[in-house]
Amino acid sequence: MSGEVKATEAPANGNTDAEKDVQNLLSELKGEGEKPEQESKPEAAADDEEARIIAAASKLGQESASKESKPEVKGRHQGDRKHRNYRDNIKSDLTSQETTDDPNEIRKQVEFYFSDSNLPMDNFLLKKVGGSANEAVELEVLHAFKRMRRFQPFSAIVEALKSSETLDLIENDTKIRRKVPLPETVNDFLDPNVVKVFENEAMGRSIYAKGFGEEGPSTQLEIEKFFSEFGRTNAIRLRRAYDKTFKGSVFVEFDTEETQKKFLALDPKPKWNGQDLLIKSKKEYCDEKVQDIQSGKIKAGGRGRGRGRGGRHGDDKRDWRDRRDEDQRRGFRNNRGGGRGRGRGGRDASPPRNPVQKDSRGVPVIKSSADDKSSGQKRARDEDGSNGSHPAKKVDAKETE
Repeated sequence: MSGEVKATEAPANGNTDAEKDVQNLLSELKGEGEKPEQESKPEAAADDEEARIIAAASKLGQESASKESKPEVKGRHQGDRKHRNYRDNIKSDLTSQETTDDPNEIRKQVEFYFSDSNLPMDNFLLKKVGGSANEAVELEVLHAFKRMRRFQPFSAIVEALKSSETLDLIENDTKIRRKVPLPETVNDFLDPNVVKVFENEAMGRSIYAKGFGEEGPSTQLEIEKFFSEFGRTNAIRLRRAYDKTFKGSVFVEFDTEETQKKFLALDPKPKWNGQDLLIKSKKEYCDEKVQDIQSGKIKAGGRGRGRGRGGRHGDDKRDWRDRRDEDQRRGFRNNRGGGRGRGRGGRDASPPRNPVQKDSRGVPVIKSSADDKSSGQKRARDEDGSNGSHPAKKVDAKETE
């Protein structure tokens, strides 16, 4: 999207307060749309975002015009609507580990970045590799990531990756790519249907745990070390609210279902700093949430609630993710430039690029790239360093900034 809203798109009343409101709102919305650290949830499409911004700006302009004769109120527009950097709420320090040239740690970290447990959900790297195109990524780009800066010298990274079973060095050892590309149905943008497939594939080996308290500089690394005592992990994701504050709970993907079952069967249950943890399988957790929503015990919320400000969806009470998923299934991504009244599932919408196959229940089906590899080549994936005692890594899509 262009990121601009012309004055003609707001009511043509000449009110300067309206213009200020529009500009302040745009700044706020741009700040809230920044890519969060790896919990990389799919973002709304650009066309949807632009329509929402224009609608919100238009309504703000009308509200500002109606208040033309009232005294100026400082704070709401001049303070609250300034750029909000929610990333400041992420307290874990990923640069605090000691410098090392350990080849095993280097391989595990880089293999995680390109793994099925991370790559399909990582907007930054997914664009770099071009989805299923499997384009190579410069090693210098990877070395700029927070988790990679501790690996020194740079030559140690090159040497360690030469023996990787899942990655290939090319172009005089300056770039790296997967040996087995992602499935052809995976595009170079975050597709919620694709993400769901990979998440569902990992559901049987994943757990939910809650009770980790508030986040501090060492929380991420301490949680990774905690779970490393119970077996290999592919990914450890700290769950965060919309403003990136830590919820005190995590999703842990173990390497196999057997490892997950052994963890759930532990008696007594593991404790965190002497405190009891709420532990259950991820499937059990998700099923309970679905039941709570269906029974009306909780509302299907998310960031979309209360942010429409008179937007296009009006009385549509569905969660914003459901609306977004339906829009993407109907192909609005391929209709940019056709006017805001078209391209979002209208009659002229063309089929989505690389449509996702579905089973008899309507659930998207994607063959995991891990199925194309022999069991002896199954990679050790980890969110911030996988396997055993090594911590897992969560990709910060803006680590290079």
